[in-house]
Amino acid sequence: MAGVHPAYLSKLFKQETGMTVIEYIQRQKIEEAKKLLTLSDASPLRAASLLNFHDQSHFTKVFKKYTGVTPKQYKNHAV
Repeated sequence: MAGVHPAYLSKLFKQETGMTVIEYIQRQKIEEAKKLLTLSDASPLRAASLLNFHDQSHFTKVFKKYTGVTPKQYKNHAV
């Protein structure tokens, strides 16, 4: 769509943002997950599902990578 090779676009993205496209997407998903966990009654499993994580284990791993705590710990602390 952008008229450039995906690898080139990825390289430019990393140069401009300092992160890969995947890292950017994951960070955005985790920001949405934080909102879901604090502003609704969504469980970590429901948040993972809504944000298209393949399983709760992967969601928990990515969430902890960017926040330092598990989704459950985050939700319990926010309440």
